[in-house]
Amino acid sequence: MIISLLSMLGGGLLRLLPELFGFLNKRSDNAHELAMLDRQFQLEQTRAASRQALAEFQGGVDETLALLDAQKSALQGQMQLSGVPWADALNVLVRPVATYYVLLMYGLAKLAMFMVARQADIGGWEAILKIYDAEDRAILSGILAFWFVGRALRERGK
Repeated sequence: MIISLLSMLGGGLLRLLPELFGFLNKRSDNAHELAMLDRQFQLEQTRAASRQALAEFQGGVDETLALLDAQKSALQGQMQLSGVPWADALNVLVRPVATYYVLLMYGLAKLAMFMVARQADIGGWEAILKIYDAEDRAILSGILAFWFVGRALRERGK
């Protein structure tokens, strides 16, 4: 009788053992699936942030291109001749005359600074180095870039 009870108990336990292993395995599978879903969520967040950054960048590029197209059409419109000789001459001369005027006044202002420095007994080279500062280098770089890049673009277009 005891043997039959033990065999019944052993058989029942052995029958429950695969179920117990299945339960533990299922719990491990669920934990793995949850971890994978978490990783997938993080990946989707990264992709969404990347798409948003790309859209913002593309919007900036499109805006810059639109501004350049508007500037190009405005410049082409200003270069149209009206047929009135004096008006066309004035239209053509306004920018160069304004540029030469600004450069002349800038040069005169720098010359005046140099003369004041010389009157204050500052040596010639030292006066030049004090007068010609980082902002002047930036202005000169901008002017040179404007003219030489413009020339390169004109020659490339020929």
